[in-house]
This record gives sequence, structure tokens and C-alpha cells, in this order.
Amino acid sequence: MYVTDCSIGMHNMDPQGARDQMHQHGQPVESGRFNAVSQLRSIAGLCNSGDFDAATMKLPLHERKINGDATDQAILRFSESLGPVSELRQMWKKTFELAFNSKNKYMLRTLELVQEKGLELALPSMEASSFRPQDT
Repeated sequence: MYVTDCSIGMHNMDPQGARDQMHQHGQPVESGRFNAVSQLRSIAGLCNSGDFDAATMKLPLHERKINGDATDQAILRFSESLGPVSELRQMWKKTFELAFNSKNKYMLRTLELVQEKGLELALPSMEASSFRPQDT
């Protein structure tokens, strides 16, 4: 399974279009500008129960083995195509998780900021600048 389309608000794009948006606007950490695709990347990488098999990390993305269900695999592969998921997971620490189940049809995960740089990837600059350490 692979991600074929994604949406941000009313804007629909394919994964290549999302990568183009990331490249066009630059990474928020480097440019100081927020890009909604960066936020989508963060959510896809952090709110995901899949994990890359460490033994296959040097392989091209489409050949890497991922531990997790098919949906998590597809979304994790999409997030990784936009930027390293390991970078995201170093900046944020999972503090609680309610796993997805077929009855509820949702999952819940809370995260704590570990590196301040993570704010720039997850929030627009105006919101990131008003975020206080005690907000985590």
C-alpha cells in the first residue's frame, strides 16, 4: 500500500506534489517560513505506529522493511519521502498512546517537545513563537 493523494485544506496533491512544495518553500527550520506540507510530514511521522527495520535503513525507501500495519507503512514511507522521520522522533517524545482499534476507529498519541527545533516543523512560526515550555 502507498499514499497516492494527500490534502491540506482544499488543496489536493500527490506525494510528488508534496515533495515539490517542500522543496519550493524550503524547510521551515532553514528558511524561517512555515510550510503546511512540513506539518503534514510531522503528523504522518509522529502519529504513526510503524517503524523502519534498522537493518534495511541503508536501502532505498521503497525497499525498506517497515514493522506495522499496511496503513502505517504507507504513511510512514510518505513522511520519510518528505524528510527523515528519525529527526522528527528525536525532537518529540511519545508520552501516551491509545492504540487504534476497530471499535473506536481512532488512535490517540500525546507528545512532549524534546528539542525546540521541533516546534518549527510542527507549528506555524507565529504559534511556535508563542509556545512556552510549560505547554508541553
